[in-house]
Amino acid sequence: MKHIVIVPYFSEPEIDRYLRIADRLRQFGSQGVDYQFLLAASPKIEPNDRLYQGFSDIAPCQHFQCPTRIFGYPQGPTAMFWDCMDHVANEHDLQGGFSLWLESDMVPVKRDWLARLASEWSEANSPLIMGCYVPDVQKKRFFRRARLWISEHINGGACYSNDFAHAMPLDAREGVFDTQVYQFLKETGRVVNTRQIAFSTTQRLQRDAARADRVLLHGFLQDKEAFVTACLATDPDAAVPEEQPAWKTSLSEAGQKALIRFVIRGRRAMLGALLIEQDRLERQTPWRSPRPLTPRTAPARKAA
Repeated sequence: MKHIVIVPYFSEPEIDRYLRIADRLRQFGSQGVDYQFLLAASPKIEPNDRLYQGFSDIAPCQHFQCPTRIFGYPQGPTAMFWDCMDHVANEHDLQGGFSLWLESDMVPVKRDWLARLASEWSEANSPLIMGCYVPDVQKKRFFRRARLWISEHINGGACYSNDFAHAMPLDAREGVFDTQVYQFLKETGRVVNTRQIAFSTTQRLQRDAARADRVLLHGFLQDKEAFVTACLATDPDAAVPEEQPAWKTSLSEAGQKALIRFVIRGRRAMLGALLIEQDRLERQTPWRSPRPLTPRTAPARKAA
C-alpha cells in the first residue's frame, strides 16, 4: 500500500509556505509508511526545483505539470485536482493507498501524522475519501427563513483512494470538486469522516494542535501566512488539554452564537457557525484512536 502526498501550487508565496512545512516534516522524521510526494504545478507556473529539493530528502518526489489550462477560483484548483487524480490513477500503484490533497495552509502537528492517517484509512471499509466533514450550516435571520450558508460535504483537503478518478462518474467533475463528489459518495458508505484532519483558527490552534484526535490542521478562511507561522510554532509533543466542564462549554457556545447573531458578519460569522456545529457533532461521538500500524523497515529512498 503506497500513499501519495499531492502538493498543488500556483505561485511563489505558496512555494515558500510549502518549504516551511517541509522543514517541519523533515524534523518529524520517518513515518513508517510507504509514500511519496507529487509536486503538482499549475499550468501557469513552471515546475519548481526549490520545492523538489525541499521535499526530496523527506520522501521520493515527482514533478507533475497539470495540463488543463483553466484559471481562476474555484475552477482552477478543481481542474488541477482532476488532473492529479487522473495522473495517479493512470501512473501509480492502486492497491489500497490514498492520495492526500495537501493545501498550503494545511500543517501537520503530530510527529507521526501520516502514519496515523494511514492507520485510520486501513481500518475503513474500502474508502474512496477520508477527510474533514462539513455539515450543513445555516444563517439564522429574524422574521425570515434561515438561509443555507454551507452545504454538507467533505472538505477538499482530504485523502482520496488512488483509483478515485476511475471510481467517479464524469458527472462528478462538474462544479467545485469537494462539494460535487460528496453528492455521489454520501450514500455509498465509502466516505470516512476523520477528526484527524480539521479546520482551525489562529485563535484556537494551540489547543487544537495538542488534541489527541488532530494530526493535520487546516486554516480555513484564515490569513495563510499567519496561520502557517502559528502552526509551525506549536509543540508536537504538547500534553493533551483537559476537557472543560460541560457548563463552561455551553456558556462559551451560547456567547459565540450571540455574537454571530447580533455582531459578527460575513465570512467570519460563517466560519464561527461552522466550528460551533462541528464541535457539537463531535461531542456526540466519542473519539476512538486508530490502531498503530505494524512497524516496518522503511524502503530506501529513490527519487522518481
